[in-house]
Formats: sequence, C-alpha cells, structure tokens
Amino acid sequence: MMLSALGVWQLQRAEQKKVYFDQQTQRSKQSPIRVSKVMIESEKSGWPAEIIGEFEREGQFLWDNRTYEGRAGFHVLTPFMIEGSGVRIFVDRGWIPLEGSREQLPRPDIPVGQQKISGQLYAPLKGFTFVDEAPVFGALLRQNLDLDALVTSAPYDLHPYVLRLAPDEVGGFVRDWPGPSRTMIQRHQAYAVQWFGMAAVFVFVVISFVWRQRKDSKQGKIRK
Repeated sequence: MMLSALGVWQLQRAEQKKVYFDQQTQRSKQSPIRVSKVMIESEKSGWPAEIIGEFEREGQFLWDNRTYEGRAGFHVLTPFMIEGSGVRIFVDRGWIPLEGSREQLPRPDIPVGQQKISGQLYAPLKGFTFVDEAPVFGALLRQNLDLDALVTSAPYDLHPYVLRLAPDEVGGFVRDWPGPSRTMIQRHQAYAVQWFGMAAVFVFVVISFVWRQRKDSKQGKIRK
C-alpha cells in the first residue's frame, strides 16, 4: 500500500539522518586537521581544521540569498592561500546583511598578512544552476556554492571543501553555523507516524465498507 510505503520511506530517511547526526557529532570532537598543500582525503566534512596562510582579495565573492534572523544577506567567501603552496581553500567568513539594493554590492575588507585560522570543514550541496547562468571565476555574486564549478574555473588548485571560520576568529562576520540536530530525525519519525496512521484509517474504512456491503447483501437475501 502506498501510504505504508511512504511511512517506511520516512523511517529510512530518519535512520539516514541519525547516521549523519552521529557522524557529524563524532567528527566535531576530533583533533583539528592541519590543512596543507596536500589535498584532504574524502569524507572529512564536519571535521575541525587549522590552516596557516594568507587571505586573498582576488576571487572573493558573495553567496547570495543567505538569511539570518529573517534578514536577507550574503555569506562572504574568501580564498585563503595555504602557506608554502599555490593551493587555496575558500573560507566562509560569515553573514553580512543586504543594505539597499544589489546594484551596489558590498566589498568586504580582508585581513592582511600571514595568519593561522581555524574552523570546520564543510562540503556544500550543489545547487541547481543553468549552465548559461553560471558565473565566471572572480564574479562578485553567486547564487550557489558550487565547488565543482569553482575548482574547474579557478586559475589555481582548490581544496574540495570550504572552511567555516570559527566564531572566535577575527576577520569574520556573523557566524551562527548550523550544527548537527535531532530535529530532522524527529520530523521524519513524526511523518512516518502520520503515514502509518492514515494507512490504518484507510484499512479500517475499507474493512468497514466491505463488512457493511456483505451485511446489506445478506439482509437483502433474507428479505427475498
């Protein structure tokens, strides 16, 4: 039955979210990874990390349609050149508000000089973008954080992660990063209960209808 299948699917989604929650919680407790010119191995999203190097203005962009406490704005993503290499990693320095219109976009300053920064590695989900609308590297405004497109178009090597700058680091903006939450697990479980409940009601209605039909049929035969 479709309703029961939807309930099972929601339970499967809840289990997937639980695995993700447990994984991210465990990773956040690990010792920080020292990010170097060597590319980070896969499956490191959610790990704390440290980097030594310098911020670069060229290539910085604003990730559009980011909200904070109901206000529209942007996330500021700035390339960070890793010490002793030509490899960069984009650092999400946090949220800034949209002031006025998009005709005059803000151009946030960057911290100058070599420094050590820390944060959490993040592998963003790829958003949908028409090929003809994909901005070239260096464009100030982007609708999606598409790392594959950035890696392909960048004039240098890029790490396949973004570093979310830690809240206590200087040189950032509003950084209220989302953490692992059990809310989505509970939501899928609640949806599953609803689907199973509707399936039970449907079965009850069908059984009641069939029982009444048979009862009426028997009474009709007796009258004859």
